[in-house]
Amino acid sequence: MSGPLLALGAASVWGISDFCGGLATRRASSALIVMISHGLGLLALTFFLWVLHPPAPSHGTIFYGFLAGIACGSGLLLLYEGLSHGSMGLVAALSGVLTAMVPVLASFLTEGRPTGLQLAGFLAAMVAIWLIVYTPGSSVHLNGLLAGAASGICFGFLLYFLHLAGKSDLLWAIAFSRLGSVSCAIIVGLFLVSRGTRPLLAPAIDWSALLLLAGVAGLLDTAGNLLYTASSLRGRLDVAAVLASLYPAGTILLAIFFLKERATRNQTAGMVLALLAVVMISA
Repeated sequence: MSGPLLALGAASVWGISDFCGGLATRRASSALIVMISHGLGLLALTFFLWVLHPPAPSHGTIFYGFLAGIACGSGLLLLYEGLSHGSMGLVAALSGVLTAMVPVLASFLTEGRPTGLQLAGFLAAMVAIWLIVYTPGSSVHLNGLLAGAASGICFGFLLYFLHLAGKSDLLWAIAFSRLGSVSCAIIVGLFLVSRGTRPLLAPAIDWSALLLLAGVAGLLDTAGNLLYTASSLRGRLDVAAVLASLYPAGTILLAIFFLKERATRNQTAGMVLALLAVVMISA
């Protein structure tokens, strides 16, 4: 498969993963969901590593892979903190745009400028992400916006570090990134329990539904990381990052289909613009 197709596959898988993860966080705290979902992803990767017996990972794979996991865990923590301040639409939109910006800037410095059509496609994709995620009328809170911006930068470094880690061994890179994110989630979960400020579980929890949703979210997120990293290694980093960052469109479509939510005009325009951006970037 070509790099753009792999990146679009990552976007599709991540969109489904976020939908399942969003449903799971209605039943438990985000820290517990990350522990379960990323933990199951790590178990799956461990199984494949045991079966395939790849060569031992390089120091670069271990280092950058673990950094990718820390960036992922920190980004999730900051994103949920930002969303808790009430400015959900702005926080999510700002985070989504900055996620794509970090690897784009890194690619400009290491791989040179893309074509003019691709640059226009990048701009169209950024606008599309904003339109899809942003909810008009959401209140603005400085702390929320700062947390959203920081989460986007963290997610951007996640994409960049995965690209660096995957150069030596793709499977090991994703495994160490899961190890880093699980470690981050455990630390946050223990902190919340020790302070007693937020419960990890909702009352009368349905464990079967929770484990199913968190498990599907974690396995799909892991698959998305594999597809994205393979895409970034097969083609340009910026192309892979921007196309994969269109994943909110999939989440919105699933919410419309399964939860009977209605797409706003902005979201509809954003998804149409996203299709145009895909054509421009892949040309």
